[in-house]
Formats: sequence, C-alpha cells, structure tokens
Amino acid sequence: MTKMIKFAGLAVVVLALAQSVQAAFITGNIGFTGRVTYDTGSAGNATQVATWINPAVNGTSGDFTTIANGTAVSFAAPWSFVSGPVASFWSVGGYTFNLLSSGITSQGGTPGLTGFVVINGTGTVSGNGFQTTALNWSFTSQDPGVTSNPLTFTFSAAGTSVPDGGATAALLGLALSGAALLKRKLMA
Repeated sequence: MTKMIKFAGLAVVVLALAQSVQAAFITGNIGFTGRVTYDTGSAGNATQVATWINPAVNGTSGDFTTIANGTAVSFAAPWSFVSGPVASFWSVGGYTFNLLSSGITSQGGTPGLTGFVVINGTGTVSGNGFQTTALNWSFTSQDPGVTSNPLTFTFSAAGTSVPDGGATAALLGLALSGAALLKRKLMA
C-alpha cells in the first residue's frame, strides 16, 4: 500500500512539473487612441510620428481586460513608419511591447483634406507572468483630425500565439513513461 501512495505522489509531482515548465501565451486584443504630431502636417505624407499626445487604452479583450479603458499608454518617440526593432515600443498595465517591424500598407490623399496612413507590423508582448507572445498590429490616422493638428490615431494589436511545437505533449509523454516505469519497478 505504501508503494502505491509513493507512486501516486510521484506521479502528481511529475505532472505538476510538466505543466509548470511553460507559461501561457497572452490571448486577446488591445486598442489605443490619442493624438500625434508628425514630421509633416499630414498623415498623407508623413514618414514618422514625432510625438504621442495622451495615448490611452480604448478597448481590450482576453488577458488584456485587466487594463481599464482610458489607462495612459507610454509610447517610444519618434517612431519611423518603416522601422526595424524598437525595444519597449509601448507599455501599459504591466505589459511591454517590443516592435519587430513596421511598414506602410497604404498612404495618400490630399494632405490636410483627405490624407491618410495605414501602418501594419509585428512584434512581441510580454508581462504579467505570461510567455512572450507574437502580436500583429495596425496603426491608422487620417486628415482632418479632430483638431487641425495634432491628428488622431488608432492602434490595435491582436495576439498570434504560436504553438509550442509539441514540447508540452513531449513533456507529458515523458512524465507518463516515467510513471509507467516506476509502476513496473514497484510491482516487481
């Protein structure tokens, strides 16, 4: 009987270790809004955000719902629309986003009247005990803004977690194999 108790205890420990090896990916979406100034007076011909003015959270889902709408967001500035990596591009509520790449998807119109820009990119977000997770994101702005200048913007990001490549299944298989071997040894 004591052999069975030891076996059960060991099995519980092995399974707990197998599950704690990997933290969960971040799921959900987060959006921001605010105002910006550009290196030009229009979204239609700008190449970078010179300053971010009062950026705040304006929508969340999934793991981001712990962040209230209206919470201030810290953005790195200046930011070139066509960029490579930018560490700590934004941070809010214990999450930090590292920009990997960004590029102009669409830009044009008549500056000051119908100018617009759409930027898309990729990056990773981490924080609050979660595993670093890939995000796809989009930044949009158009003329005229709510005020003539600075212009308003929206930024939205959606989690694109990548499967772990079978590491969790492999750990579970290893744990079960070890438990089966231990059982054989105890029964002998």
